Amino acid sequence: MISVFARAKAQLKRLLAVVCAFIVSITLTACISQYSVSESELEQYLDNEVKFELNEGSGLFGIQMKLNDIQVRLGNKPNTMAVNAVTKVSLQNPLLPVSTSLSTEFEAQPWYDASDHSVYLRNLQLVKVKSSPRELGQAVENLVPQLMTFLRYQLEQQPVYVLDTSDENQAKIAELVSEIKVLPGEMVFKFK
Repeated sequence: MISVFARAKAQLKRLLAVVCAFIVSITLTACISQYSVSESELEQYLDNEVKFELNEGSGLFGIQMKLNDIQVRLGNKPNTMAVNAVTKVSLQNPLLPVSTSLSTEFEAQPWYDASDHSVYLRNLQLVKVKSSPRELGQAVENLVPQLMTFLRYQLEQQPVYVLDTSDENQAKIAELVSEIKVLPGEMVFKFK
């Protein structure tokens, strides 16, 4: 009789453990419905993974541009990512070589490409440009269309963030993401 009671008690404990595991599993699944990336994580990714450089021309005439000091602001406007950057520009010519620094601000709409688990920008708009030194402002204004074309191409063709599928957790996240949403201070990867 004691052995029947002990067996029933052991079976009840196993059943209780299975039910508890099931409840915990369901609760965790329900709670984890998204993954988010902060502004600083995006800035780190851009600094480490994306290179923005242009060197065109010959030894006498040419232009060099390099994007530095990228800062990201998320969600100041609905579903919008703002990118502030300093672009170092050098114009080489025999008469008057020019070096300047341009502070630029762009706004764009990020979108998620599930095929390569990446976030790209579209509808990139130049919001503001400042030159340093200011005296070169007029000369630099002529560069803005070329600079904008270069930066638009760079920022729209290269991902601004990629889920790392070699990392087990991010690989699982990549399988589940259906869309992204930009909120103040973070980009949220929503699950299917």
